[in-house]
Amino acid sequence: MKNVFMESERFFLRTLIEDDVNARYLEWINGSDKSQYINYTNQNRTVDEVSTFVTERVNSDTVLFLGIFVRESGEHIGNIKYEPIDFKKSYAIMGILIGKKNWRGRGVAAEVIKASSMWLHNKYGIKQIILGVNTGNIWAIKAYEKVGFSEKKTPLIRKIDKTNITMVWDIK
Repeated sequence: MKNVFMESERFFLRTLIEDDVNARYLEWINGSDKSQYINYTNQNRTVDEVSTFVTERVNSDTVLFLGIFVRESGEHIGNIKYEPIDFKKSYAIMGILIGKKNWRGRGVAAEVIKASSMWLHNKYGIKQIILGVNTGNIWAIKAYEKVGFSEKKTPLIRKIDKTNITMVWDIK
């Protein structure tokens, strides 16, 4: 989905572009400050590899991939991705990355999940958001619960192991 733009109280979210993939972005997935809960890869990725990943998703009709930017400064602090989105069955599987360490634990996830999920609900009738989370990531679980997620099994996302749970938000 291209050219998507939305705002929340403190942030704006927009479709990622190739220029958003830079050394700073790579630090979020390769660097020493990356969250211990980021399971993207065990290998370091190059700008070209990540750019290709972003471009493939942005060009897909079943993916919404947005950068999270601070409204006041324009600083890119993370991403939120819905992949896949099933328009017929009205659900989307979500992942979020707050890459800038100084923004973790400050309510970013809850704010942008609400804004982007409600956008999907209002524009496309999406009624269910699904995600997987590590059981040790207590702060993320609390943020998801604050939005309205609860632990629930679903055949739409496979459980990796005992350290992960599936959470679902039924949007009403």
